[in-house]
Amino acid sequence: MSTAGRATGGAVCTTAQTAGFVWEHFKFNLASAMEYRWSFVSQMLFMVLNDFLLLFFWWLIFGKVQAIGGWTFADVITMHAVLATAYGLSVSVFGNVNRLARIIAEGQLDYYLLLPRNPLVHALVSRSDISGLGDVAFGLAAFCLFTPVTPGRLALFAIVSLASCTVYTCFAVITGSIAFFIGNAQTISAQLVGALITFSGYPGSIFQGLVRAVLYSIIPVGFVIYVPVSLLRSFSVAHFAGLLAFAAAIACGASWLFGAGLRRYESGNLVSTRI
Repeated sequence: MSTAGRATGGAVCTTAQTAGFVWEHFKFNLASAMEYRWSFVSQMLFMVLNDFLLLFFWWLIFGKVQAIGGWTFADVITMHAVLATAYGLSVSVFGNVNRLARIIAEGQLDYYLLLPRNPLVHALVSRSDISGLGDVAFGLAAFCLFTPVTPGRLALFAIVSLASCTVYTCFAVITGSIAFFIGNAQTISAQLVGALITFSGYPGSIFQGLVRAVLYSIIPVGFVIYVPVSLLRSFSVAHFAGLLAFAAAIACGASWLFGAGLRRYESGNLVSTRI
């Protein structure tokens, strides 16, 4: 076998092992959560109810207007379905994604550096926010119940939601990795991720000029919500390729930044580590 072939095979093997590692952790976290079944069910139900209340709010608005910036009620439902599914997948599988800055600043990363696994992946999956599964359930239910559904469109919804989840997760990793360089960056990270979620809840057409440019670059709301919704409204090969390319690029960027920060990381003084 050629060197290139061995390298490709090694990369595929590593990716498969990482995916298996993530899956095993998710199953363990899910099983742990289900030991308290009423708590598990109530968390999911309350999250689904909360998400449907947002749709009720938009239903009241669209009872007065036909469209907002060219977006119909069905488009807004699609927007919330993609956002809920992407966010729910991220926090339920990578439960520490929004706590990465704190993990770094408080020295908890030491624990993951001692283990023979990718420290970033291990840190992210060692905790799970199971209530995120309620968001996923809402996203699927809202998309299937309130928008036109075909097998092809459902498959596209799944793909763009996974791409959106990738962009959201990697953006949170990038903001969390700032802690390597400035110390405790939990507040900065929370504000940036919060801004992404907030802007993702409004039709993209209402933002113009500089704000729109920011939402497609510094805070990648465009690739979390607006491009996925655009694809589900009217499929475009160019937009689809652009979404996947951006998801791959931000994943590489997040991995590189975390690695660069790790090289300057100094061991913390934390006596006990909670995982």
